[in-house]
Amino acid sequence: MERGIQYYEWDMIEKAVLEFKFVIHNLSSQTEKLDYSQIRLKSRAHHNLAVAYAKKSWYDDAILEAREAFELFPSDDNRKVLELIQKKADTDP
Repeated sequence: MERGIQYYEWDMIEKAVLEFKFVIHNLSSQTEKLDYSQIRLKSRAHHNLAVAYAKKSWYDDAILEAREAFELFPSDDNRKVLELIQKKADTDP
């Protein structure tokens, strides 16, 4: 996850996307066994992936990831990101 965040900060969005997807994939293989901290980590990976997709203007994918993040962990932060991406998708040509 940290490597993905670093790639994002360096504006290496494609590499960041791969790192976030790697976290999601690893945690998805053990869906039934996830504890609270792992659910939060998976939600954060979806959240970060949504932000990375939005930065690339891939709004449909960003909305799906933001929804998944919110469904896993319904926090104010996840809700705000989902709403911001939806607004951006509606206003961008």
